[in-house]
Amino acid sequence: MFVTDVSLCSTDDQIGEALLIGVVRNEVMSVTAEVHAAPPALPEARPISNSQDQKLVEQLAETIKVIGDRLDQDKAFNDMIDGLVKVADKKSFWELVEKVFTDGQINWGRIIVLFYSVGKLSAKMVLASLPTIVSDILTLCLDYFRRTLLEWIRKMGGWMHSIPALACFSFEQFSGSALCKNSSYFRAALAFTGGLLLGGFIVSKISKK
Repeated sequence: MFVTDVSLCSTDDQIGEALLIGVVRNEVMSVTAEVHAAPPALPEARPISNSQDQKLVEQLAETIKVIGDRLDQDKAFNDMIDGLVKVADKKSFWELVEKVFTDGQINWGRIIVLFYSVGKLSAKMVLASLPTIVSDILTLCLDYFRRTLLEWIRKMGGWMHSIPALACFSFEQFSGSALCKNSSYFRAALAFTGGLLLGGFIVSKISKK
């Protein structure tokens, strides 16, 4: 039914919004605490009333943290983010999109990597004394998510289907990305994260029975 599709769109939009804003906020707050600087103004995500949807956001946020912790140790990834900071304007976001979606293909792993990369880029912008650009980058990413990624997410059945898919995520799915081409460490991080997610998904399914 058409009404059901609208509901799914709204739910998936809210989950994506909460996830992205949360990632950016966490990364930015982390660096501002380190340098004792005032954090830039960031939008508040719309509250999610459904407890299962909130748990999904928390699980996906943890997924991004696991991937991010490993990406942070990768020189190619950090060099890429540092290079984008030097662009010092909104063009840095579109360059990031080109690197993550080099061949134009969308999958769950690339969406997760994009969200973390935007958070990391935002944090680096703050450290470079360019806090005003952070809100611009976040706005652009939210718009890109809604115009380009949300439709794909809905076709895949919504965010609820991302966990088992990410558990099976492999280098082959990400092979068209400039990130993976330049980093063997990134491939290893994805393999590790896939195993971790699979275990978490199985535990989640068992606990619901």
